[in-house]
Amino acid sequence: MKKESERLNKKRERLLKRLPSLGNLIRGTLIKWYGECKNPGCKCHQDKNYRHGPYYRISYSKGGRIHHIYIPLKKKKEIKILCNNYKRIWQGIEDISEINIKLIKLKK
Repeated sequence: MKKESERLNKKRERLLKRLPSLGNLIRGTLIKWYGECKNPGCKCHQDKNYRHGPYYRISYSKGGRIHHIYIPLKKKKEIKILCNNYKRIWQGIEDISEINIKLIKLKK
């Protein structure tokens, strides 16, 4: 039982070291979209294959509403990393919680 407890503690420590910094994340989903322009004679109004884009934005919910933030193309890569960091943090929380539950069960 002691060996199992030590193994779980080491696994938890390894997980904590691999998690990104909390300062390097964004809660949201990066979305690629195509749009229609304001020119009524443009092809984008007749055929969806001619829509303008791709453009990128982050979608997130707050206060029961969905919000969108436009992301310039040059920032897309950076923002994608920040969104993925958020997912990694949450997965890390789930994994650490699972380890802690196992540790509690071992100490009964």
